[in-house]
Amino acid sequence: MKINQLFCLPRFSISKIEYSINTVKVFASIKTKRSQCPSCGKYSRSIHDYYYRSITDLQVFQNASVIILKARKFRCRNPKCHRKVFSEQTGSVLRYSRRTTRACKISDSFSIELTGKLGSQLSKQIFLGVSISTITRIAHNQQLPVIKQPRVLGVDDWAFRKGVRFGTVLIDMETSRPIDLLLTRESADLKTWLTKYPGAEILTRDRSSSYSAAINEVCPDAIQIADLFHLLMNLTDALDTYFKSITKEIRKVIKDKADEILKMAAKADLQKKINTDLLSVPVASVSKEIKVDQRLDTFSRVKELQLKGTPLKRISKVLGISRNTVKSYYIQETLVPRSHPRSINIEQFTGYILTRLTVEGLKKKDIFDEIVQLGYTGGSTQAYSYIRKTQSEYGISTLNHVEFQQKMIPYIKPLSSRKLAKYIGGSLSDIEDPDERCCMKTLIENYPELQIVRKLVQIFRTMLKRGCGNIRRWIDFVKRSKHRLSGIKVFANGLLRDIQAVENGIFMSWSNGTVEGHINRIKSIKRRMYGRAGFELLRRKVILSQTG
Repeated sequence: MKINQLFCLPRFSISKIEYSINTVKVFASIKTKRSQCPSCGKYSRSIHDYYYRSITDLQVFQNASVIILKARKFRCRNPKCHRKVFSEQTGSVLRYSRRTTRACKISDSFSIELTGKLGSQLSKQIFLGVSISTITRIAHNQQLPVIKQPRVLGVDDWAFRKGVRFGTVLIDMETSRPIDLLLTRESADLKTWLTKYPGAEILTRDRSSSYSAAINEVCPDAIQIADLFHLLMNLTDALDTYFKSITKEIRKVIKDKADEILKMAAKADLQKKINTDLLSVPVASVSKEIKVDQRLDTFSRVKELQLKGTPLKRISKVLGISRNTVKSYYIQETLVPRSHPRSINIEQFTGYILTRLTVEGLKKKDIFDEIVQLGYTGGSTQAYSYIRKTQSEYGISTLNHVEFQQKMIPYIKPLSSRKLAKYIGGSLSDIEDPDERCCMKTLIENYPELQIVRKLVQIFRTMLKRGCGNIRRWIDFVKRSKHRLSGIKVFANGLLRDIQAVENGIFMSWSNGTVEGHINRIKSIKRRMYGRAGFELLRRKVILSQTG
């Protein structure tokens, strides 16, 4: 392989290569003998002068690479041309540029994909060092691609500042690439854009009336699709409004059925504890370490010597114990246990105490009374102290009498309207909190209107999930219902006004999911770039980025 092939700039002629202080210098010139005048387009061979250009190129084996280009100046021989002298140019190095075209592509990518500071730091690591301001300027100078007319267009809003100022993002749904960003979400701006590109056949959008009005006016024949995610969000908001309107009725049902809910929750808690903590409950018959009397060995040796006929005095001297002790051992067939004035037999009831401690709400006095009847010989203070010690030693956390009574106070914290809206259409077994699950079950059973609402929500969600169903019939049922259904009827009227887009959203496969993904990407870009940013810079980063 020749050096020119490795260098990969075909129109350059390399004269020599130098290396010094981690920098490779390539001395080169342009091969052609003539050059074209940029004004009149005539070629010239008349060399007027030459000068040197220092151009940064890609790194070479972790060394900075600089091309020292000998550039010639030519005289323009066209008498009609106003330019007398011009410099030769090549496609590998742009006019006035200090980097090769291939090095510029990397800088362009850094300016779009990274922040100014991070782009500057990474460029220095690959020996293409540029400043933070230069990275930002490079991004501003990049040209946006020509917009091609999309067949399927996705439209949604994104927030400059949440709840205050919004813009509009436009996505080609077939390529999943952003086409353009608009400064506002007003109907007029979208109308202006659609007037320039009116050929969209299918448009996916959220439930915004400003978007639908603009599309109806400019593209009346286009198929509009209401996004399913936004339909579910609108339904949740409607349910939230509904549950807020019946707060008094819900609290009355909870108050009347508080005892029942508490018992159900307590039963569910107990069952859960039995299922999950069965192995962690200490066994009733706990084997305690057997205490061995230290006199037993001495007693055994005395008996051995006694059988051999050893005199008492001799045994006392050999074993180092008093003669009185030897006398007492002589007359005993088995060693009599020591008796202490403060000794008690509480350890004999350890297993029984552990069994009783696992019962919720039991008093320590009850345990004391029971072990007294079983033969306990000590007092209450010693018993209570041993019970506390045992409870701590085995990590028993069962509620005592006072805690159990406090727990059974008949008060249920009401579920928020958002939680009610979340739980009403799903399976009750999916609710993790047993109190909330029992509360929800009691409400549905004792407030008949909620059964109707629950069925409506389940039917609506099933239609969206399966992509089939009669949405008009669902709307008609809600509107004719004798119940007030605050919020839900407003939601149904909104669906009726946008019924064609809603039906298309249910039956067609297109949705705004891709657009929502790009909106999340816009949020990420915003967090990285704000401080040295404006709308035009954001627009370029969103449209030109290849990472999303």
